[in-house]
Amino acid sequence: MDHALRCAARGVAAHDDARAVLVHGDVHQWNALEVRDGFRLVDPDGLLAEAEYDMGILMREDPLELLDDNDPRERARWLAASTHLDPTAIWEWGVVERVSTGLLCTKVDVQPVGRQMLAAADHLSG
Repeated sequence: MDHALRCAARGVAAHDDARAVLVHGDVHQWNALEVRDGFRLVDPDGLLAEAEYDMGILMREDPLELLDDNDPRERARWLAASTHLDPTAIWEWGVVERVSTGLLCTKVDVQPVGRQMLAAADHLSG
C-alpha cells in the first residue's frame, strides 16, 4: 500500500496539463470489442491524464503472469517502446492500478482476481 501511495504521489506531482490527453481510464480486454477492422474500446471512464496512465492499466492485468515473470518490468518497457512513452511512469501507474483494483475486487468479492492482484502488488513492491 505504501509503495502504491508513493507511486501515485509521483504521478500526481508529474502531471502536466500541456501533456495531458483524454484517456479511456479502464482499458483492458473486458472493455474491448472485436469488430471487422480491429477492436473498439467500450465503457470509458474518460479522464485527462498522461497517456502512461492507460498503459499502467494494462500493467495490472494478468497478475499471475507478473508473479511468474523473471523480469516483470519487461511489459512496461515493451509498452513504452511501442507507444514512445515513459516506462517508469507506465510501471508506477501499474502499481497504483494493481492495488486500487485489487482492493475494489476484494470489496465487491470478485475473487480470486482481487487476491491475485494484491499478491502481485505485494510481491513486486519488494
